[in-house]
Amino acid sequence: MKTKTLIIYLVVTIIIIGLFVLGNSTQENNIVSFGDTDVACLTNGHQRVAEHIHPQLQITVDGVPEQIPANIGITANCMPELHTHDTTGSIHAESFLSGRLDSFNLSHFFVVWNKEYIREGFDLEIIQDGEIKNSIEDVKFIDHSIIEMKYTSIQSS
Repeated sequence: MKTKTLIIYLVVTIIIIGLFVLGNSTQENNIVSFGDTDVACLTNGHQRVAEHIHPQLQITVDGVPEQIPANIGITANCMPELHTHDTTGSIHAESFLSGRLDSFNLSHFFVVWNKEYIREGFDLEIIQDGEIKNSIEDVKFIDHSIIEMKYTSIQSS
């Protein structure tokens, strides 16, 4: 009786370990490269994410609001950790690993978007929650944070 119980415990333990290893390797294999940064594809969409926050991006050009496109980064094969779903400017920053979003900044989102943030003929002011930032790398993702990118035409003399 004791031997049978021991075998059952052993088999259950091996199955649990196997599922854990398989689950982790599946996630590791879904790291895709966007430019020079590694952003993971969410293997199950919005299911089983450890973190999910929504900073708000607002872009204006000479005071005129610019619409942020829907579905930035999303393809048939990948929903990256940084993406949009609609045109509200809400960035979905989510990860299956707790603490991973701390390593991302606004520059990563622009790489996923495949868009240059520097615009010739314009000065750029970046403000996050009322605080002026020196660069997009200084903008960290915080839930419900307001990120403003204000482009102003350079006046020629």
